[in-house]
Amino acid sequence: MAKKLSLALLIWCVLLSSSQLALGKETSGKEKGWISLFDGKTLNGWKASENKDTFSVRDGMIVVDGPRSHLFYVGPVNNANFKNFEIKAEVMTKPGANSGIYFHTEYQEKGWPNKGYEVQVNNTHSDWRKTGSLYGIKDVRGSSAKDNQWFTEHIIVRDKRIIIKVNGQTTVDYTEPEDVARSNSGRKISSGTFALQGHDPKSVIYYKNIMVKPLPSKIRIAVVTGGHSFEHDPFFTLFKGYDDIEYIEVQLKDHSEIFEDISEWDYDVIVLYNMTQEISPKRQKNFIKLLKKQGVGLVALHHMLGAFQTWPEYRKITGGKYFLKATEENRASTYKHDIDMNVHIEDTSHPIMRGMSDFKIHDEGYKYCDFEKNNHVLFTTNHPDCDKTIGWVRRYGRARVCGIMLGHDAAAYRNPNYRRLVAQAIRWCAGRLD
Repeated sequence: MAKKLSLALLIWCVLLSSSQLALGKETSGKEKGWISLFDGKTLNGWKASENKDTFSVRDGMIVVDGPRSHLFYVGPVNNANFKNFEIKAEVMTKPGANSGIYFHTEYQEKGWPNKGYEVQVNNTHSDWRKTGSLYGIKDVRGSSAKDNQWFTEHIIVRDKRIIIKVNGQTTVDYTEPEDVARSNSGRKISSGTFALQGHDPKSVIYYKNIMVKPLPSKIRIAVVTGGHSFEHDPFFTLFKGYDDIEYIEVQLKDHSEIFEDISEWDYDVIVLYNMTQEISPKRQKNFIKLLKKQGVGLVALHHMLGAFQTWPEYRKITGGKYFLKATEENRASTYKHDIDMNVHIEDTSHPIMRGMSDFKIHDEGYKYCDFEKNNHVLFTTNHPDCDKTIGWVRRYGRARVCGIMLGHDAAAYRNPNYRRLVAQAIRWCAGRLD
């Protein structure tokens, strides 16, 4: 009798599960691979702008209560840089409250965020654009959610398509045109982080269970060349043949024009393979902004160590410097072609070194370079014509940086270990490999 009851109970559970799937009900976050952005206890991983006391934590909730402020996600998930994703949050508004969830945005100390889209949270505020609107783009006049009750706001972004759901019901299904033009150039699909809005002192809102699911998309890389000759076609085979990596070449003509205008920047990682020298203060500032504020990854290869010799910050960014000329503190660096190096993995636990072991490579060695003391060294060599350190990682602001001294010519490019190093460095710097 007990066995029959157990079998009946099992069949009932299976039927119930099937019926839930048929009705389109979602399974739990853990089952679907969702990642929490809020620990329920602190604002770790979040950064508030201007009126920072507008945001607090109470009883597992983010409480929004105070003057205008925005709470930006700056934590480790996806390096706080999302392109295609789903994000969900449980929200409760008090009467007359106004708020919003921004995506593809970036930290901004004052004002309404200039970059990214806002998804409206507003059930009874005087603004006619209600909960579930894509603010100012595709607005909803009536809200299905109610004050003083928890509701779920769910945002899905895949390439140019934006879907917004409130309590499982679609309020917006919008595809951004390819030639979209906005009075605010930042209001367009790109990539970036999330932000919660504190709208005004009379708006009280609660957020909890904030979860994200990054969706697969290719890592877009800008491979920067110029200022040094190299074997072009063999080199670019390093970036081909991957399902998750796509690249463009940016061949510098006036040394650093890629950093002249970054308002529509759409690359996850910069790969430096240039040895150009001139970079204006404006371009320096833009380069630093991409790394420190936007979290764009950086892979620095071989002769990039000799670039921008008169810009002191550059070595702090990349982690090293090849001295084209002697200085008071340093002798001129040297190079040696066609040497056979033994490469020793110093940190086998680092994601970039996953699945790799010591190997040999025929390449060019640099000697008498200088390296930042806070580099984390990944691999070394013992060749007498080369510095010991030949591979390292570091942080620069929000950016992950990987420096690889190796990579002079086709002999190095076709080495399968080098190819793997470069690909895994790109993935790690993009926040896709942990």
